[in-house]
Amino acid sequence: TTTPSGSAAPRTSFAISSDAFVNGGTLPKDFTCDGAGVSPPLSWTQAPAGTREFALLMTTLPGDGTTKWNWVLYNVPVATTGLARNSRSVGTFGVGSDGPSAAYQPPCSQGPGAKIYTFTLYALSASPRFAGGGAVTGATVASAIAPVTLGSAVLNLSYTRPR
Repeated sequence: TTTPSGSAAPRTSFAISSDAFVNGGTLPKDFTCDGAGVSPPLSWTQAPAGTREFALLMTTLPGDGTTKWNWVLYNVPVATTGLARNSRSVGTFGVGSDGPSAAYQPPCSQGPGAKIYTFTLYALSASPRFAGGGAVTGATVASAIAPVTLGSAVLNLSYTRPR
């Protein structure tokens, strides 16, 4: 892509990865309810210019038309370039779909077949603003970050529960 002056348009290679799995691969059992149920290690590179902080949402689409939130994390400092396995001390946790606890909620999908889990890291130009009171849920964060999102990076993984 070129700009009107003929110079190359700036590109970003904002990316998220993990040393525990690869994009398009299988989510290891340790990060599900069938294993230790801990959050996976993640790292990221090349956030867009102007990034002030990050938010991370882990979702699955259970097949009934809804979105299930497994990990809701926001207020992740801009200097952060990753999260350690079972990270609990970085950012602010929101409430996932499996109850009132503000923590990583390991996938525990029901029904046969593989489910797809999506980790989306958002680079934000400002802190999200939340209207009203109540629990900060995945839907609340997704709505609040929409106007301040500079870019996003995605990892998709599948997992089939043992029978």
